[in-house]
Amino acid sequence: MIPSITSRNTAESKKGVVVLYKISVSLAIVLLVLLISGIYHVGSNATLAGGLFGAFFIFLSSRPSLPHVGLSLATGATVGFLYGILGGSFGKDSGVETFSLYMGMGAFLGAGSILVMSLDKAWTASPRYAAPLKDALILPAFMLIGGIFMQFANGGSHPSLDFFLYRFDSSLGLAPGHSVATLFRKLPFVETASLFTYSGLLIFPPLYRGWACYERKTGKVNLIHAFVVAGASGFVLYQICPAMGPLYAFGSQFPDHLPLMSAVPAKAFASTGVNNAMPSLHMTWVLLVWVAAWELGPFALVIASLVATLTGLATVGFGEHYFIDLIAAAPLTMMVHGICSARHKLTAVGLGLVVAWTAYLRTGIQLPAFFNWSLILVTVITTLFMMRSSLRLTPQKFSPSPHAIDPLYGAMGKQLSVKDINGVSKI
Repeated sequence: MIPSITSRNTAESKKGVVVLYKISVSLAIVLLVLLISGIYHVGSNATLAGGLFGAFFIFLSSRPSLPHVGLSLATGATVGFLYGILGGSFGKDSGVETFSLYMGMGAFLGAGSILVMSLDKAWTASPRYAAPLKDALILPAFMLIGGIFMQFANGGSHPSLDFFLYRFDSSLGLAPGHSVATLFRKLPFVETASLFTYSGLLIFPPLYRGWACYERKTGKVNLIHAFVVAGASGFVLYQICPAMGPLYAFGSQFPDHLPLMSAVPAKAFASTGVNNAMPSLHMTWVLLVWVAAWELGPFALVIASLVATLTGLATVGFGEHYFIDLIAAAPLTMMVHGICSARHKLTAVGLGLVVAWTAYLRTGIQLPAFFNWSLILVTVITTLFMMRSSLRLTPQKFSPSPHAIDPLYGAMGKQLSVKDINGVSKI
């Protein structure tokens, strides 16, 4: 009798420890989500809110049950309530106040989704949310870490090569900032659409990733992974050719009173601004989304094309980037796509073009317009040619119902073979 009682007590003790552990993990997850929401000020920061909002779409792509969807909505509302009680602000992102309010609400939906997936993993040990949870956590974690690195790299006074980039744009006979700003004044709705697209850009990578997962068309490139690789690569390139953008380099002179090229010296100057212009990561990220959209069909491609167009207009029209920053984004996109798809030729050619552009622009050498335009055309044509196999619309195929076996992880989370997957697609 005594051994039986002892073994029973031991089992109950172990069970109690397990429950305590799960409660501790749950509380840690809740506190982490609240901490991230507070650090990001997601209620009033449309850009960062977009990255967290995207977690909700990734969650939906896993085809959760209705009770889990309802639980994520309730949890998100609770997180938003606690955020407000703790002093968090709502809808105070300058220039996009109303938009940032709605994006903030979406961010709390994303936070609720992350909590539901995390708690499900902690309490049931089920693998059903393992893959989407990883995707949902990558972007918020990257934004947090990336923000720390950017603050460290841009602390104090540092050199800026804005004058070099401005002189290059001027050598082409272009005044993109002034031209797009004039367009915005004539067509205010284009300006508004561009502003909202630029401010909420971080929602599109997880949105399209979730779209691809839902349609079972994940391809060779995980768009979330590509986003991170592009961000890390851009951070390195920022240090090679540091520049802020014409709005910050020329202040009130942008966009209507920008100086002539002859009045701008070909030299670096000291600044305390944030060097994040060359190359344009906004354009790189949206081009990665555009490439991924080809696999999802015409509708997805039309939306991605519109987003890319509005982003391009916003980057130069609001003075955040120079025209050449957008050109350099093309080979950077090719390089990142090559890295994430293990296509070494794409990686090598893309890297070579990006390094060549940053090195050339850093020298400040002024070459004839014909030569510079030729370099731009070669860059764009080479990028399109090298990536031609990825820029083809994928025929629509049968997609399993939400209740079918997951063709990637199976009913119990076990990864299926190619043969098994083909079998599922024929059900």
